Amino acid sequence: MRPDPTAAQRRQRHAATLHRLGPRAVLELLEELERAHRLPPGALDDLLDSYATLDPAVLRALGGDRFPPRPIREVA
Repeated sequence: MRPDPTAAQRRQRHAATLHRLGPRAVLELLEELERAHRLPPGALDDLLDSYATLDPAVLRALGGDRFPPRPIREVA
């Protein structure tokens, strides 16, 4: 099954909107996902610890702080 590029773009826009809402909104979403998927105790904290140790400068230098450019498609 091929990924739906429209759905991917919509997800990226929603992620950017959520980011602009600030850390509280991000945490609320993460905790809701934790409850919905019944993650084991500490699993969310372990993931957050991993992400919190990322170096923002390195992430930025590698382009990991932004979405990749959208593909250019010819429209006939």
